[in-house]
Amino acid sequence: MATLGAINQELVNMQSATAVNKAKELAANGASQELDGDAFLMLMLEQLKNQDPMDPMDNSEMLAQQAQFTQLTELQKLNESMSTNNMIQQANSLVGKTVQIVDPNNTSRLITGVVTSANFTNGSATVTVNGKEYPLGLVAAVTDGAAASDNNTISNKKLSELNNASGITNGYITLTVQDEKYQKKNTEIKITSDMTVNDLIKEFKNAGLEASVSNGILTIKKGDNNSIVISQGKLDGSSPSNLLEKMQMFQSETGDIETGILDYNRNK
Repeated sequence: MATLGAINQELVNMQSATAVNKAKELAANGASQELDGDAFLMLMLEQLKNQDPMDPMDNSEMLAQQAQFTQLTELQKLNESMSTNNMIQQANSLVGKTVQIVDPNNTSRLITGVVTSANFTNGSATVTVNGKEYPLGLVAAVTDGAAASDNNTISNKKLSELNNASGITNGYITLTVQDEKYQKKNTEIKITSDMTVNDLIKEFKNAGLEASVSNGILTIKKGDNNSIVISQGKLDGSSPSNLLEKMQMFQSETGDIETGILDYNRNK
Protein backbone atom coordinates (compact mmCIF):
# COMPACT_ATOMS: atom_id res chain seq x y z
CA MET A 1 0.00 0.00 0.00
CA ALA A 2 1.39 3.39 -0.97
CA THR A 3 2.41 5.71 1.85
CA LEU A 4 1.13 9.25 2.21
CA GLY A 5 4.59 10.52 1.27
CA ALA A 6 4.55 8.55 -1.96
CA ILE A 7 1.10 9.87 -2.74
CA ASN A 8 2.25 13.43 -2.13
CA GLN A 9 5.27 12.93 -4.40
CA GLU A 10 3.04 11.54 -7.14
CA LEU A 11 0.71 14.52 -6.79
CA VAL A 12 3.64 16.91 -7.05
CA ASN A 13 4.77 15.16 -10.24
CA MET A 14 1.24 15.45 -11.62
CA GLN A 15 1.22 19.11 -10.70
CA SER A 16 4.44 19.73 -12.59
CA ALA A 17 3.13 18.02 -15.71
CA THR A 18 -0.17 19.84 -15.44
CA ALA A 19 1.54 23.20 -14.98
CA VAL A 20 3.68 22.67 -18.10
CA ASN A 21 0.65 21.74 -20.20
CA LYS A 22 -1.36 24.61 -18.78
CA ALA A 23 1.40 27.08 -19.60
CA LYS A 24 1.50 25.87 -23.20
CA GLU A 25 -2.29 26.20 -23.45
CA LEU A 26 -2.28 29.71 -21.99
CA ALA A 27 0.48 30.77 -24.38
CA ALA A 28 -1.58 29.52 -27.31
CA ASN A 29 -5.06 30.68 -26.26
CA GLY A 30 -4.56 33.43 -23.70
CA ALA A 31 -5.48 33.40 -20.04
CA SER A 32 -8.95 32.21 -19.07
CA GLN A 33 -11.10 34.36 -16.84
CA GLU A 34 -12.98 31.32 -15.46
CA LEU A 35 -11.98 28.96 -12.62
CA ASP A 36 -12.21 25.68 -14.55
CA GLY A 37 -11.47 22.13 -13.45
CA ASP A 38 -7.77 22.38 -14.26
CA ALA A 39 -7.40 25.50 -12.15
CA PHE A 40 -9.26 23.82 -9.29
CA LEU A 41 -6.92 20.78 -9.45
CA MET A 42 -3.83 23.01 -9.53
CA LEU A 43 -5.02 24.88 -6.45
CA MET A 44 -5.55 21.61 -4.59
CA LEU A 45 -2.11 20.31 -5.59
CA GLU A 46 -0.49 23.59 -4.57
CA GLN A 47 -2.17 23.24 -1.20
CA LEU A 48 -0.76 19.72 -0.81
CA LYS A 49 2.72 20.83 -1.89
CA ASN A 50 2.85 23.63 0.66
CA GLN A 51 1.16 21.91 3.57
CA ASP A 52 2.78 21.86 6.99
CA PRO A 53 4.83 18.63 7.19
CA MET A 54 4.24 18.61 10.94
CA ASP A 55 0.48 18.83 10.45
CA PRO A 56 -0.34 17.32 7.03
CA MET A 57 -3.81 17.10 5.57
CA ASP A 58 -5.61 13.93 6.59
CA ASN A 59 -7.01 11.47 4.07
CA SER A 60 -10.63 12.49 4.70
CA GLU A 61 -9.86 16.10 3.78
CA MET A 62 -8.09 14.98 0.60
CA LEU A 63 -11.04 12.79 -0.35
CA ALA A 64 -13.45 15.68 0.29
CA GLN A 65 -11.52 17.95 -2.04
CA GLN A 66 -11.31 15.20 -4.66
CA ALA A 67 -15.09 14.80 -4.42
CA GLN A 68 -15.53 18.55 -4.91
CA PHE A 69 -13.31 18.40 -7.99
CA THR A 70 -15.30 15.48 -9.42
CA GLN A 71 -18.56 17.31 -8.73
CA LEU A 72 -17.25 20.44 -10.48
CA THR A 73 -16.23 18.42 -13.54
CA GLU A 74 -19.64 16.74 -13.78
CA LEU A 75 -21.42 20.09 -13.42
CA GLN A 76 -19.35 21.51 -16.26
CA LYS A 77 -20.26 18.55 -18.48
CA LEU A 78 -23.94 18.95 -17.56
CA ASN A 79 -23.82 22.69 -18.34
CA GLU A 80 -22.22 22.03 -21.74
CA SER A 81 -24.86 19.40 -22.52
CA MET A 82 -27.71 21.73 -21.51
CA SER A 83 -26.27 24.59 -23.59
CA THR A 84 -26.04 22.33 -26.64
CA ASN A 85 -29.60 21.07 -26.16
CA ASN A 86 -30.92 24.63 -25.77
CA MET A 87 -29.11 25.70 -28.94
CA ILE A 88 -30.56 22.75 -30.87
CA GLN A 89 -34.08 23.47 -29.62
CA GLN A 90 -33.76 27.17 -30.43
CA ALA A 91 -32.55 26.51 -33.97
CA ASN A 92 -35.23 23.87 -34.60
CA SER A 93 -37.95 26.23 -33.37
CA LEU A 94 -37.04 28.74 -36.13
CA VAL A 95 -37.71 26.35 -39.02
CA GLY A 96 -40.65 27.67 -41.06
CA LYS A 97 -40.54 31.13 -39.48
CA THR A 98 -39.64 34.41 -41.13
CA VAL A 99 -36.48 35.91 -39.62
CA GLN A 100 -34.12 38.79 -40.16
CA ILE A 101 -30.42 37.90 -40.28
CA VAL A 102 -27.56 40.35 -39.77
CA ASP A 103 -25.58 40.28 -43.00
CA PRO A 104 -22.12 38.95 -42.02
CA ASN A 105 -20.58 40.96 -44.87
CA ASN A 106 -22.35 44.22 -43.97
CA THR A 107 -23.63 44.46 -40.42
CA SER A 108 -25.65 47.60 -41.22
CA ARG A 109 -28.18 45.62 -43.28
CA LEU A 110 -30.52 42.72 -42.60
CA ILE A 111 -31.43 39.72 -44.70
CA THR A 112 -35.07 38.67 -44.50
CA GLY A 113 -36.34 35.20 -45.32
CA VAL A 114 -37.93 31.96 -44.13
CA VAL A 115 -35.77 29.44 -42.25
CA THR A 116 -35.89 26.23 -44.29
CA SER A 117 -33.59 24.09 -42.12
CA ALA A 118 -31.46 24.01 -38.99
CA ASN A 119 -28.00 22.44 -39.05
CA PHE A 120 -25.55 21.34 -36.35
CA THR A 121 -21.81 20.87 -36.86
CA ASN A 122 -18.97 20.67 -34.33
CA GLY A 123 -21.08 22.03 -31.50
CA SER A 124 -22.41 25.05 -33.42
CA ALA A 125 -25.81 25.69 -34.99
CA THR A 126 -26.70 27.38 -38.26
CA VAL A 127 -29.97 28.17 -40.01
CA THR A 128 -30.59 28.16 -43.76
CA VAL A 129 -32.27 31.30 -45.13
CA ASN A 130 -32.68 32.04 -48.84
CA GLY A 131 -30.52 29.00 -49.62
CA LYS A 132 -27.55 30.11 -47.49
CA GLU A 133 -26.37 29.03 -44.05
CA TYR A 134 -25.92 31.61 -41.29
CA PRO A 135 -24.77 31.18 -37.66
CA LEU A 136 -27.67 31.09 -35.22
CA GLY A 137 -26.22 34.08 -33.38
CA LEU A 138 -26.83 36.34 -36.42
CA VAL A 139 -30.63 36.04 -36.08
CA ALA A 140 -31.79 39.58 -35.19
CA ALA A 141 -35.58 39.28 -35.32
CA VAL A 142 -38.20 36.54 -35.49
CA THR A 143 -41.94 36.71 -36.11
CA ASP A 144 -44.20 35.37 -33.40
CA GLY A 145 -45.02 32.37 -35.55
CA ALA A 146 -48.46 33.59 -36.60
CA ALA A 147 -49.34 33.23 -40.26
CA ALA A 148 -48.80 36.22 -42.51
CA SER A 149 -51.86 38.07 -43.72
CA ASP A 150 -52.67 37.05 -47.29
CA ASN A 151 -51.08 39.20 -49.98
CA ASN A 152 -54.37 40.80 -51.03
CA THR A 153 -55.15 41.86 -47.46
CA ILE A 154 -51.73 43.44 -47.00
CA SER A 155 -51.87 45.21 -50.37
CA ASN A 156 -55.13 46.93 -49.40
CA LYS A 157 -54.02 47.98 -45.93
CA LYS A 158 -53.03 51.56 -45.21
CA LEU A 159 -49.39 52.06 -44.37
CA SER A 160 -50.39 53.32 -40.93
CA GLU A 161 -52.27 50.05 -40.25
CA LEU A 162 -49.31 47.74 -40.82
CA ASN A 163 -48.02 46.05 -37.68
CA ASN A 164 -44.41 46.84 -38.51
CA ALA A 165 -44.95 50.28 -40.03
CA SER A 166 -47.43 52.11 -37.81
CA GLY A 167 -46.58 55.77 -37.26
CA ILE A 168 -45.77 56.56 -40.89
CA THR A 169 -45.39 60.33 -41.34
CA ASN A 170 -46.36 62.38 -44.39
CA GLY A 171 -43.43 63.44 -46.53
CA TYR A 172 -41.31 62.43 -49.49
CA ILE A 173 -38.93 59.70 -50.52
CA THR A 174 -36.67 59.82 -53.57
CA LEU A 175 -36.29 56.77 -55.76
CA THR A 176 -33.04 56.81 -57.76
CA VAL A 177 -32.59 54.37 -60.65
CA GLN A 178 -29.32 53.91 -62.51
CA ASP A 179 -29.56 52.12 -65.86
CA GLU A 180 -26.97 49.97 -67.58
CA LYS A 181 -25.43 53.10 -69.14
CA TYR A 182 -25.01 54.56 -65.63
CA GLN A 183 -27.60 57.27 -66.33
CA LYS A 184 -29.48 58.25 -63.17
CA LYS A 185 -33.16 59.05 -62.91
CA ASN A 186 -34.75 60.45 -59.74
CA THR A 187 -38.45 59.98 -58.95
CA GLU A 188 -39.90 61.78 -55.94
CA ILE A 189 -42.82 59.99 -54.31
CA LYS A 190 -45.13 61.64 -51.82
CA ILE A 191 -45.94 59.39 -48.87
CA THR A 192 -49.09 59.83 -46.78
CA SER A 193 -50.25 57.78 -43.82
CA ASP A 194 -53.51 56.84 -45.57
CA MET A 195 -51.72 55.39 -48.61
CA THR A 196 -52.23 51.67 -49.04
CA VAL A 197 -49.44 49.24 -49.80
CA ASN A 198 -51.01 48.85 -53.24
CA ASP A 199 -50.80 52.64 -53.76
CA LEU A 200 -47.11 52.50 -52.92
CA ILE A 201 -46.57 49.58 -55.29
CA LYS A 202 -48.24 51.58 -58.09
CA GLU A 203 -45.84 54.48 -57.46
CA PHE A 204 -42.87 52.14 -57.84
CA LYS A 205 -44.34 50.64 -61.00
CA ASN A 206 -44.92 54.14 -62.42
CA ALA A 207 -41.21 54.72 -61.92
CA GLY A 208 -40.50 51.69 -64.14
CA LEU A 209 -39.86 49.09 -61.46
CA GLU A 210 -41.55 45.87 -60.43
CA ALA A 211 -42.90 45.55 -56.90
CA SER A 212 -44.82 42.80 -55.16
CA VAL A 213 -45.83 41.46 -51.74
CA SER A 214 -45.18 37.88 -50.70
CA ASN A 215 -45.25 36.31 -47.22
CA GLY A 216 -45.56 39.72 -45.60
CA ILE A 217 -42.48 41.13 -47.36
CA LEU A 218 -42.51 43.92 -49.96
CA THR A 219 -39.86 43.51 -52.67
CA ILE A 220 -38.93 46.19 -55.23
CA LYS A 221 -37.04 44.57 -58.09
CA LYS A 222 -34.37 46.47 -59.99
CA GLY A 223 -35.17 44.59 -63.20
CA ASP A 224 -32.88 45.63 -66.05
CA ASN A 225 -31.49 48.57 -64.12
CA ASN A 226 -27.95 48.61 -62.80
CA SER A 227 -29.05 49.70 -59.34
CA ILE A 228 -31.88 51.25 -57.33
CA VAL A 229 -31.68 53.36 -54.19
CA ILE A 230 -34.41 54.85 -51.99
CA SER A 231 -33.57 57.85 -49.82
CA GLN A 232 -35.61 59.85 -47.35
CA GLY A 233 -36.78 63.30 -48.32
CA LYS A 234 -36.84 65.27 -51.54
CA LEU A 235 -33.96 66.76 -53.48
CA ASP A 236 -35.15 70.30 -52.74
CA GLY A 237 -35.13 69.57 -49.01
CA SER A 238 -38.88 69.14 -48.48
CA SER A 239 -39.98 67.22 -45.41
CA PRO A 240 -38.90 63.57 -45.53
CA SER A 241 -41.14 60.61 -44.73
CA ASN A 242 -39.95 58.04 -42.20
CA LEU A 243 -41.01 55.24 -44.56
CA LEU A 244 -37.51 53.76 -44.78
CA GLU A 245 -37.14 53.63 -41.03
CA LYS A 246 -40.62 52.24 -40.36
CA MET A 247 -40.60 49.62 -43.10
CA GLN A 248 -36.92 48.76 -42.53
CA MET A 249 -35.99 48.88 -46.20
CA PHE A 250 -32.60 47.49 -47.17
CA GLN A 251 -30.73 46.26 -50.22
CA SER A 252 -30.94 42.52 -50.83
CA GLU A 253 -28.11 40.37 -52.15
CA THR A 254 -29.63 40.47 -55.65
CA GLY A 255 -29.66 44.28 -55.71
CA ASP A 256 -33.43 44.45 -55.13
CA ILE A 257 -34.91 46.42 -52.24
CA GLU A 258 -36.80 44.51 -49.56
CA THR A 259 -38.62 45.64 -46.46
CA GLY A 260 -38.71 44.06 -43.08
CA ILE A 261 -41.73 42.01 -42.09
CA LEU A 262 -44.74 44.14 -42.99
CA ASP A 263 -47.75 42.52 -41.43
CA TYR A 264 -48.49 39.42 -39.41
CA ASN A 265 -51.71 38.40 -37.70
CA ARG A 266 -50.28 39.04 -34.26
CA ASN A 267 -53.68 39.23 -32.58
CA LYS A 268 -54.66 35.67 -33.50
